[in-house]
Amino acid sequence: MKELNINELPDFYSVRNKEQIDYSLDGLENMKCFAFFDNGFTSNIIEPNKRNIRFIWDGFLLFVNQDTTLDDMRQGTNLWDARLVALQRTDLFGKKFNDSNIREYIMSKLEEKEIPVEVMPDKKEVDGYPSKCDLWSTREEDVLIDAIDVTGKGDAYYFKNADFYYRICFPVTSLPDLYYHHHGALVLKGENSTAISRMILNDQNLQGHLENIVGEDRLYSLLEGRNLSGTSIDSIASGIKKRS
Repeated sequence: MKELNINELPDFYSVRNKEQIDYSLDGLENMKCFAFFDNGFTSNIIEPNKRNIRFIWDGFLLFVNQDTTLDDMRQGTNLWDARLVALQRTDLFGKKFNDSNIREYIMSKLEEKEIPVEVMPDKKEVDGYPSKCDLWSTREEDVLIDAIDVTGKGDAYYFKNADFYYRICFPVTSLPDLYYHHHGALVLKGENSTAISRMILNDQNLQGHLENIVGEDRLYSLLEGRNLSGTSIDSIASGIKKRS
């Protein structure tokens, strides 16, 4: 099956409430939307600090330039400037998220922003139970800072070599697979929520900077199974903001 490489993938937003939907739609007024409400996909299980984290999405929205067609995407057009908004299976209280109420909310927001939308026929059901954990994109450091700011005070754990991946398939429209593979994860265990920030595989610069903030002792303690406390979220935030 043909797939886009990592430098052609759309940016990725994972949402589980209306506030996150609003955040993910910011700046998309000149794009159009293909809504794959029933096309689910799931991540592998990663094991940060002996607490499994797994994500399950029951659908997603794909935002592309207004002149991009389905035929363009079948030919493997570069979607790096596009945006994918994935609808998590449950909210933080374990209630189904991608329901009729949320779909109506999304459609009304798209209409409000005058974003044309086409509901797509691709369907794929996935099984399992997700963790109650948010996923944030880290292609832009500003987004990582936003994730840190809403998580609240607590500890951050940087897993330098954690493989994290998921594949999106299009069984009806035959678009190329979107295969996201991340190497490393920053897990934020704050007072308001837990968030995991994915590391783009080829962003060595950001990874190296996080290593400097966290320190080698904590990185190697995770590999050796030693139980060290995490780096404070405040320290991560201040270190990244200084770099920015």
